Amino acid sequence: MNMNDYFLRAFGRESTINVTTQIEEELTEVFFKELATACAINMIASLISKCEFRTFIKGIPEKKGEYYLWNYEPNQNQNAGDFWQQFVTNLLYDNAALIVEVGGKLYVADSFTRTHYSFREDVFNNITIGDLTMQRSMLSHEVIYLELDNINARRRLEGSYTAYGQTVAKAIRSVLRAGAQKGILNIDAQTAAQPDFTTKLQTLITDRFKPFYDTDSAVLPLQTGYTYTDVTKQTTAPTPADLNERINYEFEMAGRAYKIPKALMLGDVSDVEKITKNFLTFAIDPICQRIGSEVTRKKYGEKQFAKGNYMDVNTNCIQHIDIFEQATNSDKLLSSGLYCIDELRVKLGDTALKTDWSQKHYITKNYAEAEKMEHLGDVKGGE
Repeated sequence: MNMNDYFLRAFGRESTINVTTQIEEELTEVFFKELATACAINMIASLISKCEFRTFIKGIPEKKGEYYLWNYEPNQNQNAGDFWQQFVTNLLYDNAALIVEVGGKLYVADSFTRTHYSFREDVFNNITIGDLTMQRSMLSHEVIYLELDNINARRRLEGSYTAYGQTVAKAIRSVLRAGAQKGILNIDAQTAAQPDFTTKLQTLITDRFKPFYDTDSAVLPLQTGYTYTDVTKQTTAPTPADLNERINYEFEMAGRAYKIPKALMLGDVSDVEKITKNFLTFAIDPICQRIGSEVTRKKYGEKQFAKGNYMDVNTNCIQHIDIFEQATNSDKLLSSGLYCIDELRVKLGDTALKTDWSQKHYITKNYAEAEKMEHLGDVKGGE
């Protein structure tokens, strides 16, 4: 066996041995891809977990057993925040999520299989919750099931990261290894033919070359039969600004996939109120509306809905409200008779007083019916 055959058999067809480089690049690429996706999903899941899941009886919001179930304790092991965080994360990450009711408690399925039918109920099998797999199948009307859309955003992101993610990984390696030493180790045929050559080579690389590379100033002693040639190239590594730009692009892509404005995804706080409203409108509200619709049709049904019994998801509590900034608006809402004092207090995040006068609606004398104004002619408004 000649030397060429020996190295092909021992190390493969590459003449330069560098096992860790490809692994490190792939791990770095995956890391930033998963980090950007996780940040986007976590942002949406955290906000939805703050929502109020309101239950209505005959059109009036009531806080009884069903309300407590959805807003405080879905099951004995989770509070509502953790429950909805898990559900929305599954929904966005896997494009589908499932809630099952067992013994009056609600559980998010960790995994399941769905058999789809066109003209009869779908069947859900292999439903796993924690370390338990349910033995029986469940029909569509027995579960709360949401499928985000026909396009799996996470899978599309994986494709978009393939080329650009590699550039980030390589750029980071260039920064971390700027000025790193590289070389060629020549071994003569007589040395390579020795019976204990593999052991000696491994010892040389581990015990001599590694300390030699890790030390600023060092001498590398070599035995007869080994010749080392330094081929280190001094190249200009990408600057931290370059890296930041490339990493931000990955986060921007994740934000686009989940309808998160670029400024929010990158932590830009300028004009945050307007951007947040845009985020709520296009990313949060559609998911919340679908959750409310799915729970209403599965838990209540058509007959109960006709009686005014249903559930909806209130997203108003997501945004922080400064009551002093809202003083003028609150006065207008109260003086126009649109809300009573208790209703306004609840919307501002305070508790209702539940008194007779706080539940009455008030209106100023500035307001009058349009028909009456036509008969009065040109009448000036009150001060």
